[in-house]
Amino acid sequence: MAWSRKSAMFASLAIALYLLGLVLRNQQLVTVAVVLLSFLTWAAFRTTNADVSSSGRRLEDENATGGIALQNLVALRKLSSARVFEDGEIDVSIRIQNKSNLSKVLEVRDRVPEVMRIKKGANYVLMELGPQRETEIAYTIEAPLRGFYTIGPVCIRIQDTFGLFHNEREIHLYDDFLVFPKMEDIKDALIKSRVPKIFTGAVNIRNPGEGSNFYNLREYVPGDAMKKVNWKATARSGGKLMVNEFERDAVSDIILLVDSRSVSETGPVSRNSLVYSTRAAASLAQYFLSRRDSVGVVVYGDEIVSVDRDTGKKQLYVILTKLAGAMAKGNTPLKVVTNRILPHINRGSPIIILSPLEDDPTIIDAVRDLRSRNFDVTILSPSSLEFEFDARRLDRTGYELLKTERDILMSELRGLGANVMDWEPDMLLNTALSGARGF
Repeated sequence: MAWSRKSAMFASLAIALYLLGLVLRNQQLVTVAVVLLSFLTWAAFRTTNADVSSSGRRLEDENATGGIALQNLVALRKLSSARVFEDGEIDVSIRIQNKSNLSKVLEVRDRVPEVMRIKKGANYVLMELGPQRETEIAYTIEAPLRGFYTIGPVCIRIQDTFGLFHNEREIHLYDDFLVFPKMEDIKDALIKSRVPKIFTGAVNIRNPGEGSNFYNLREYVPGDAMKKVNWKATARSGGKLMVNEFERDAVSDIILLVDSRSVSETGPVSRNSLVYSTRAAASLAQYFLSRRDSVGVVVYGDEIVSVDRDTGKKQLYVILTKLAGAMAKGNTPLKVVTNRILPHINRGSPIIILSPLEDDPTIIDAVRDLRSRNFDVTILSPSSLEFEFDARRLDRTGYELLKTERDILMSELRGLGANVMDWEPDMLLNTALSGARGF
């Protein structure tokens, strides 16, 4: 039981009248004070013995609904969806039922995660609920950040008839939902394995690459094999070298390494390396799986968590779930990760590293080891320096010094044969990929 502002004022007034009556020896003031104090005592006793004691347990079912009963109150919640992408919306409805024969004045607040935004309606309401009646509270939340979240409990405050006291109870009703990292539509990422895996019967997947069926003609670019040059088409084009491109009939193993060390969370909550890396990994996974590649993901921070290579829509769901739960913890070096996964991946598989490239002295050795084993290495690096500088947490001098060190590191990585892109804030993933493309 808790005192309201009204009851505190009544108590203060009664005490003041009582003391004033004693000082002035005025029996009437003392009598009024005693009556007020007696009334407050009776109201407090009445509220204490009201039947609002709680008992319940957590319920979950496949329809994302649940119910927990107080002695005379029942709360039911329903979510429009248990899974949503970043910046998506979830409609929440709560049904409050009063099963007693007395009218109740209620304050109801449904507790939502702090990072969520109430876009429509309200998760708080003050109302009077009649006997054997029910009401519904509806609101819409917007989920700006990936992760696992829980809505609940439902906090209810019940006032007495006079508004002097109230009891506060929590109905332990919880509903979990998952926010996936949002994905960008990638039009073309020409990443393919040098040692592709062939489906039984060689399945054509309508993408350019190594294969047997003609796909189209394009202009020669440095690095193309001369045996691909179409000399007849070259003669017709007025001297421009034209090469044949074939329809890829193989499936590649793609390995995504996502850096979730503590340093990856440097910057604002909604704008840091880990946020960008998980979105990029989700987008790349969707693209490669859509063209029937085999995709595996490794998330490393305080531990190394991996998703084995597989294909299909189910694999995308598994990857998105793992990325949604990635937390910025620990400081596992990249060299430890590569040593762990090298025995389990096919030689020549493309490896894409998404990392801020900070506070890890093993980066050079790890990439050198991968390149020496003939792996194609692509590094997309969301820069923590840019996030910190944009948030004005880093001055110009410090930024320029750290930027120079970062540029030197990226030059060394390029010298090892890795395709490296310094991914600036607000740069589209397609743009970053085209800048890193040396495939």
